[in-house]
Amino acid sequence: YAATVNRSSGDGSNGGGCCVSVDPKLVGYTPSQIIQAGNDSNLGLGCGNPMSFANLVEGETVLDLGSGAGVDCFLAADAVGPKGKVIGVDMTPDMIYRARMNAAKRVGNSGDADAAASGDAAAAANVEFRLGEIEHLPVADGTVDCVVSNCVINLSPDKAQVFREIHRILRVGGRVAISDVVVR
Repeated sequence: YAATVNRSSGDGSNGGGCCVSVDPKLVGYTPSQIIQAGNDSNLGLGCGNPMSFANLVEGETVLDLGSGAGVDCFLAADAVGPKGKVIGVDMTPDMIYRARMNAAKRVGNSGDADAAASGDAAAAANVEFRLGEIEHLPVADGTVDCVVSNCVINLSPDKAQVFREIHRILRVGGRVAISDVVVR
């Protein structure tokens, strides 16, 4: 999975990677959404578009499980605006680094790799990327309005623990928007 970040061409294809690379239009993203988020943030690893039904509201706090290079985080950040907050969690340092670099590009700091890699708040605007596992989220209890996930929960060996963590971090009345693969 982490090697995918190094093979990506920035057009949504990952050169084979760990997963099947999919044209973002086939899973529900519009070309304008990909441009909005930034081509480098889309590695083509998702199986849907949770933003299409997340119904995000300005000022909300959103958590993206398995945020990868940041495509859904950046779309969410635009939806919740400067008063909102988006937290992306990924389990690999390479993806966190890539997402932080993409965040820096979005706010015009593309030359400041050190600030982006360190997670500097100024470089990331209202988006923050944290290293962690979705079974043990690095997020405080009851602080998130909406959890989004794009084809990540199916990869967890302990899905029940993932849902316990989602429940723990959601505020009262919080919600989830999950696009994933389910097999019986």
